Amino acid sequence: MNVRLLLLVRRSWVILIPMLGFQQTIFGHHAEVMQGHPLIQGLSMPLHGLDHILMAIGVGIIAVQLGGRAVWMVTLGFSLVLVTGGLFNLSGFSVPLLEPMILVSLILASAQLSIKHRLPAGIMVALFSLLGALHGQALIQPLLVENSLANLLLFTGGCVVSALLLLMLGLGIGSLLKKKAQEQKLFPLAGAALFMGTFVIVLVPEVNNWLIRIFEGLGTVIFS
Repeated sequence: MNVRLLLLVRRSWVILIPMLGFQQTIFGHHAEVMQGHPLIQGLSMPLHGLDHILMAIGVGIIAVQLGGRAVWMVTLGFSLVLVTGGLFNLSGFSVPLLEPMILVSLILASAQLSIKHRLPAGIMVALFSLLGALHGQALIQPLLVENSLANLLLFTGGCVVSALLLLMLGLGIGSLLKKKAQEQKLFPLAGAALFMGTFVIVLVPEVNNWLIRIFEGLGTVIFS
């Protein structure tokens, strides 16, 4: 079963990786700060994109897979670097080809879960912590500079809380997988699911727009 699963993922990579070069603004899902409700907008921001949802949950699962101190080091590191990446963005420093890089981060996460022979845990902790910077750049946009410091702090705090909740969900899923006797089969299955989610984002980029419409509808109902 694992061999077939890995072959399916590897064959999909041949299709997916060349498609990354064509992803430009098609994944744009950056909402402005909700007027008068920056905390709510910040809380909802990580949920505006399926890529951010999958990455946060995937990092949580990876933290459990690595085990030991990595459980809290990866979780805390990802969250702190996420904020750092956003602050760099506010100061004018941005990562080129950000959206394709975010998709690459998802591929790396799925590979970590799927491949048996991996890099040392310390390197993986550093890598998946640093990948939070990419998602921070996508979530905390330069347009936020136009808002007051209080609104900026509320928005950023909301983003971090929401990201932590998604990470905790990943930690919970990872803990359930690790308790099972067949965990060596279940973690690769989680990796394949993460990869297939990435594949869906590439093939159907409108999925992020669907999420935005849901939140816009909820905002209209709640704040109108």
